[in-house]
Amino acid sequence: MQRNYLLFLSAYLAVYGGLHLFVYFRLRSAVGPGWRWTFLFFLLSLAMVAGSHLLWILDLGEMPRLHKVLACMGYTWMAFIFLVFSIFLALDLLRIVLWIVDSLFSSGFGGLLASPGLRSTLAVGGALAICILGWYGAQNIQTVHLTLPTAKLPGGIDRVRIAQLSDIHLGWIVQEERLASMLDAVRTAQPDMLVITGDLVDGDMQLFEAEAELFRQLRLPLGIFAVTGNHEYYAGVDQALAFMKSAGMRVLRNEALRVGGIVIAGVDDRTASRFGYALRPEEEILKNLPASRYVVLLKHQPSIGPASAGLFDLQLSGHTHGGQIWPFYWATRMVYSYASGLRAVLPSGESGQAFAGSKRESRIYVNQGAGTWGPPIRFLTPPELTVFDIVRE
Repeated sequence: MQRNYLLFLSAYLAVYGGLHLFVYFRLRSAVGPGWRWTFLFFLLSLAMVAGSHLLWILDLGEMPRLHKVLACMGYTWMAFIFLVFSIFLALDLLRIVLWIVDSLFSSGFGGLLASPGLRSTLAVGGALAICILGWYGAQNIQTVHLTLPTAKLPGGIDRVRIAQLSDIHLGWIVQEERLASMLDAVRTAQPDMLVITGDLVDGDMQLFEAEAELFRQLRLPLGIFAVTGNHEYYAGVDQALAFMKSAGMRVLRNEALRVGGIVIAGVDDRTASRFGYALRPEEEILKNLPASRYVVLLKHQPSIGPASAGLFDLQLSGHTHGGQIWPFYWATRMVYSYASGLRAVLPSGESGQAFAGSKRESRIYVNQGAGTWGPPIRFLTPPELTVFDIVRE
């Protein structure tokens, strides 16, 4: 364990410290080697690099406000420095393109970004603008409404309305006020049930009784259902489950229930296996469910089990945050086959047209998430509540 920690710490310092060195030398080419600003930059960099890691080590449980302020500062700086780095790289790529165009067509554009001062201004100014806009963007949840017709609702039930929240990340930064605005959106939608597809918690939940009470006050006709995400295991799955149950949620752990004329199935996140918990193949849970009922599968990460396609009607997932800060959306697309939104599923598990035949036509919806992880910023990926109306066809 100590060896793994030292490897992680070395990688963290190399990558995060390397970003600061890159940015420093780029800024130095614009403003010169002055010792005063160099000293201040390295002092700030040292505080942020060390501080972001120390937040995980120091026990500030009795000072939640201080913990929140320090976390907001450290993680916002993390986003800022990474954005400055990314914009510098984008400007370098653009300079190469302009140079090629100028070489081929004598356009005169080759020198547009030659000034180190202009590039530094664009990088710092652009990163600052994204952080400000992203901070405001993270506060305002938007509701996405989808209607899904089916012939599988039993007699007497014409509609089941499901609200989905994912990736709330209650912890140091997302707390009672943010959660209240999310649940106000749920009340406005008037769903029959709320499902939470993982990463509800992201830290020690012993001081979060107010947040649990907000969930208990919802009093939805069919209740609240949840599954674990990877962060439930990082935070400590036992205390995460205790919080979820205290909040009045039914946590589905590799099981299925008939609720309100449909079937709700839920599986543990695959991270469970890294912490010594046994995983049950989801197809074992799904294969014996009635074909005459609409089956909703709750699964944190947007992947399809190798034999699961065709055994459910709708999979609800999250995890990716839609990248949280564009353009990091493209990084999530390199890892997961399914982008945010509603997608059809083929038997191979890849995105594409839904298949026909004796099996169900399976679809997956990937929610962008309602909260934030790390930086309290969402840029061009607004926080989302999804409302599904499953209606009689």
